[in-house]
Amino acid sequence: MTNLGGRPSKFTPERRAAIVDDISKYVPYEIAAQANGISERRLYDWLELGRKDLEDDIDSDFSRFLQDIKEAEKKKIINNAKYIEDKEEKWQASGWLLERRHWKHFSNNAPLVELNRRLDELEKGKKDG
Repeated sequence: MTNLGGRPSKFTPERRAAIVDDISKYVPYEIAAQANGISERRLYDWLELGRKDLEDDIDSDFSRFLQDIKEAEKKKIINNAKYIEDKEEKWQASGWLLERRHWKHFSNNAPLVELNRRLDELEKGKKDG
């Protein structure tokens, strides 16, 4: 895979696998990207391309990369939730990880985050319409 300028693409199977592996171990996206030789912005661009392909039902390297990251995150969420469920006395560390890594879903502010997301969508609709 090459870019228009003839340079090889950084979107290699090895780099993608390393980023997915890092993220599966709770490495923040920014650090996972930089540790694997790309900028955080480039990582988010790749993920956005994956989202667009998924929305358009396109099976691409970008959509599979996004799905691999989401699958890794899902497994960690399940593991932490299971640990919390099983350990009545020592669940706090797993709860802390969920609240910080997946704050949109597990923090006390999750309803407020969702409300703000919906307001942003409404405002965007007004601008586009």
